[in-house]
Amino acid sequence: MRGEALNRVHTGLKTLAAGTAAPTVNTLPNRLLNTFEVAAFVGCHEETVRRAYLRGLLASQKFGVRGRRFHPADVLDWIGRGAPTRVV
Repeated sequence: MRGEALNRVHTGLKTLAAGTAAPTVNTLPNRLLNTFEVAAFVGCHEETVRRAYLRGLLASQKFGVRGRRFHPADVLDWIGRGAPTRVV
């Protein structure tokens, strides 16, 4: 299941990256994202995302007992404030 999520994220980013010059709100799906999807989009490790929400740098919502989900607007806000992104 993890590989499928990664493939969906990367496939979506490749098609959007080829058609647009700058990232917009439309590059992320219009739904809550899990930690793995946020890390794949930002270009960092999952643990970096976890540390960001534990420190209060990235807003999250509890999902179940141990899970967290992130709103796309909060992810883009975190990137705009200096999230550690991978240089492409």
